Amino acid sequence: MTSTKTKRLTPIIFIVMGLVFAYLGFNEFGFWSEVDGPLPGFFPSIMAIVMVFAGIVSLIQSFKDTKAAEYNGPELLVVAGGIGIFVSTFIIGLVPTIFLYIILWLKLYEKAPWKPTLVVLGVAAAITIGVFGMWLGIQFPMGVFENIL
Repeated sequence: MTSTKTKRLTPIIFIVMGLVFAYLGFNEFGFWSEVDGPLPGFFPSIMAIVMVFAGIVSLIQSFKDTKAAEYNGPELLVVAGGIGIFVSTFIIGLVPTIFLYIILWLKLYEKAPWKPTLVVLGVAAAITIGVFGMWLGIQFPMGVFENIL
């Protein structure tokens, strides 16, 4: 499957999404507090700025490259995984979805043994809960569990 339009459309979507997330991160969630340090919008704002710059570079590159983009099955698995994460977040919440995605990806696609899978899961859990949940104070979507708790 090939496409020439996606070479220009995808970077434009990334730029727009990055600008929206940067605006929300800086204005709605806050970036930095003199007293508390980083606020919940700290990391999303940085990622949004990186997303805008990457989109701009990709858009410039798309005008230099004349070949059509070629998409293969394994590459589309990443897109399907992203859609699965997005949908599952509304059902079981973001943190369980991330953990489930890591386990499924490492066991089914990478065919990794259980020990490395659990080590990666433990590191991801420490970063997700420790850094984002506790230190930055980001409130993760809880899906249908939010109404129960």
